Order: sequence, then C-alpha cells, then structure tokens
Amino acid sequence: MPPDALTLLVADDESLARDLVRRYATSQPGLEIVAECATGDDLADALAHQRPDLLLLDIRMPGRDVFGVLEREAAGPRPLPSVIFATAYDSYAVRAFELNAIDYLVKPYTEERFAEAIRRVRTRQAADRSTDRLERVIRDLGSHPDRLLVPDGRKMVPLAIADIVWIKAEDDYARVFAGGRSYLVSRTLKELEVRLDPERFVRIHRSAIVQTPHIREVVGVGGSRYRVRLSDGTDVLVSRSRAPELRKWML
Repeated sequence: MPPDALTLLVADDESLARDLVRRYATSQPGLEIVAECATGDDLADALAHQRPDLLLLDIRMPGRDVFGVLEREAAGPRPLPSVIFATAYDSYAVRAFELNAIDYLVKPYTEERFAEAIRRVRTRQAADRSTDRLERVIRDLGSHPDRLLVPDGRKMVPLAIADIVWIKAEDDYARVFAGGRSYLVSRTLKELEVRLDPERFVRIHRSAIVQTPHIREVVGVGGSRYRVRLSDGTDVLVSRSRAPELRKWML
C-alpha cells in the first residue's frame, strides 16, 4: 500500500452524487471508499465504528446536522478524519473552513476539481505526519486558522493567512490585501482581529491591521506617531493610541 494511501467515507443523500464520487475515486491511486452514508444519522453511526482517513460530506442531508456530528466527534477521544465538504450550497463555506475543512467543493464539480481536493488532503497529511492528529484537530477547532475563505467574484476561495499583508476597515466590512490583490469580506475588523494570531498581526490604527512579517520599514513622523511601509509598498499611518502596540515589536 502506498504511503499516501487514503480510506474515504462518502456521505451524500443523492445516490447519483455517490455514484459520481465512486467513479472519480477509481482514477485516484491509493484511494479506497470504505463506507457510504445517505443521512446525518448514518454518518454518526459510521463514525462510531470506524475512522477513515478522509470524509467527503454533503452538508444538507436528512437526519442529524452534519456540523453537529463533526463537532461532537472532534470533542471525543479519537481524532477526527480530514474533511472535504461537497454541496450545492456555498453559503455554508465560512462555517466549513472554521471547522478547518481541507477543501469545499461546490456541486457540480469536475473530476479535475475532485483530484485537486485529494491532492490537498495528501499534502496536508504529509505535513502533519510528524504531529499527533488528535492534538491538531482540537487545536484547530478552537484557535487561529491557517486560511480564510474570501469572496472572489461569484465564488469563495481559500486565502493563506501567511499571504495577508494588511487589512483595512471599510464601514462594516474589511478589505484584505494579499498577493497583489484585495478582497472585500463581510466581517468587521474587530471580528477578524479575534480570529488572527496576535503573535503575527498587530492593529496599528482603528481602521488597519498589519501582519508583522510584511513590515519592511517603520519611520517616525513626529511625536509618538509612525508610518509603516509594508511588503507590497503600502504606507500605513500608526495612530498615537496604537503606537504602544507597535513598539512591543521594536528592540
């Protein structure tokens, strides 16, 4: 058996959707479907008796709420498998990524998109192989994510936290700057500040948060005020009230 072999549990109330996953899985070496479920109750029962490496889950199924099943399993004594969500309802995407799902497939999805999701699982599991998976799942469910899901046109895409340069408040929204682009998200700056790691992000103004690894220069502009230059060339003014937060990073 190859070192990156995966066992897969598929949960979807549509038989055609399960048939499609079965067909897609045959083209993935080392991927074996070990269980199929059609309801949230079936999913809970299956997880009570076995632990596949990966769950491919529809979100809206009869029976128990899928998120509730996962949260209960994550709080138990056994590690939660990796999770990919597959659904026609993209409105659940934010909650899915808050549960640290590895990917989120919006139906109908292609075989190529399915293969990409499986590659992401294998990449994540290879990186995590040296750590205890139970500790990782418990940590991820309640701490700072390594990705945010952001709108990109009519779809949602995952954005690596490490790529975020800074975030600017825009009324009740926030604009995230990363990779030479910006994304308007329906979260306030305060809400994002809670989700982000304080060891990496600092709020330097009531309307601006910057990621410290992207700070390239700090210049005094008189009194106790500063201007920060970031890796994308942006200059952001530090307010007097927030200057003490920035000085914590200065030697």
